[in-house]
Amino acid sequence: MSQYHHRVQRQFLAAELNSISSARDWMRSVCGPHDLEILKPNELLFRHQGAVLGQLSFGVIEYSTAAHVKTQDLLHSYSISLPLAGSQYVEHKKDRIESNPELGLIISPGHPVSLILGADCRKQLVRISRTAVEQKLASLLHREITKAVIFEPGIRLNEGMGDWWNTVATLQGMLQNQSSLFDFPHVWASFQDTLITGLLYAQPHNYSRELEDRQLNRPAYLHELEAMMQKNLDKSLTLSDFEQLVGIGRERLYKDFHQFYGCSPVAHFRNLRYEEVRRRLQQADAGKSVSSIAMDCGFTQLGRFAKDYQQRFGELPSATFGKARC
Repeated sequence: MSQYHHRVQRQFLAAELNSISSARDWMRSVCGPHDLEILKPNELLFRHQGAVLGQLSFGVIEYSTAAHVKTQDLLHSYSISLPLAGSQYVEHKKDRIESNPELGLIISPGHPVSLILGADCRKQLVRISRTAVEQKLASLLHREITKAVIFEPGIRLNEGMGDWWNTVATLQGMLQNQSSLFDFPHVWASFQDTLITGLLYAQPHNYSRELEDRQLNRPAYLHELEAMMQKNLDKSLTLSDFEQLVGIGRERLYKDFHQFYGCSPVAHFRNLRYEEVRRRLQQADAGKSVSSIAMDCGFTQLGRFAKDYQQRFGELPSATFGKARC
């Protein structure tokens, strides 16, 4: 039988609900278990318009009033959203991230989520199955994926993800028709693959460096060695230590580091230290000091550290620290 007699099963989503329980149950069927809190239930008018194809779902959603969504773990999917109007906020670790028409949001499996939507928030929502993401990444890396793919939550639109969202918007428009090219299995499979691949390359995540290494034919040991460097920033590691850690000779180390990082292994280790100490100074908690943060990152000669830091970043470490305290 010709493939044209087989169509991708498309499930249309359309809801207009005004009770907390019905809105919660509807979204549980789309995104999985979660709790919904509405401060002004009499103002609730939940709307959701979209479609499900394959391992993805698309739609536009709004609550018409402030809403608080909480879940312990998405488990089986990634929730990707971009406000068309208004804003939403997510509590991520110790940070509160605002998402608006200029900054999308991706929620990954594996940790609790607290999401607050403003009363005027109307957003595009894409759900991609965890299985589809991990299968695609495994094919790109040519190995099994043993840990969940965790994306950076904020999605900036001035990079590749802007094109990604434009593609999603085009797709949503086409899915409003009773039939489209995406109804044909080979067409949809190719498009779904492109969308997931684009997400993996355009949005930073915990496998991004490995993907980049493979794309650039960067030796795998460099990724391993850099991970070791990151774990030992407080130690005074030398070139001999790096040789022993990965079993690679000094000459090869120098050659590969200059080719892929533009500096020696020791200089790259020092760069990582400065990047980390700046990050910690910018996020300093009460009770911390510049000297304690510097020493935690392996800097023991504090006068020299302050001078080198100023040359790198254009300000003294105390100035960076002071901004975090404001």
